[in-house]
Amino acid sequence: MKKLSSLQSKKFYRVKQPSHEFLCALCSAPRQMRYSKHLSIQNYLQILLLTLTASYFLFPLMKAKVVFLLFPVWLIFELGNKLLYRRELPCPYCGFDPSWYRRDVRVAKKMVQSFWQTNYPDLVGQKEAAILEQDPKSLGIQPITNSAPEEAENLSAQG
Repeated sequence: MKKLSSLQSKKFYRVKQPSHEFLCALCSAPRQMRYSKHLSIQNYLQILLLTLTASYFLFPLMKAKVVFLLFPVWLIFELGNKLLYRRELPCPYCGFDPSWYRRDVRVAKKMVQSFWQTNYPDLVGQKEAAILEQDPKSLGIQPITNSAPEEAENLSAQG
């Protein structure tokens, strides 16, 4: 019986009530995201409710300044939502992060390579061994010769 790699035996998981459903750009795995890039109407209602509750209890201490509680609460909700969104953005199957790909392709490539080396070392090792076993000429790679110093000596001896 053929032995399955750790990647082939992995099942895709589903997210309850996803806000986005799409395919990964690198590995084409089905993906779902629970969080959105922006706050939803439900989040704004939670902000309002939390602000009104905090204002009710802090009004004896802060008086009219309690109106400004809206802004720190809103900031906390925005930061929390952005952090949760960014945490689930990278693909759990191949490690591809589209936000890093937009910023710097080389960094995104290194992140994917490190993801594969840490999570699927058996597959990375098989690929490297297969590349080393192949003949360099069949890959179109020219062998490196160190004839440049000899040519320089011949030219200096002639002149």
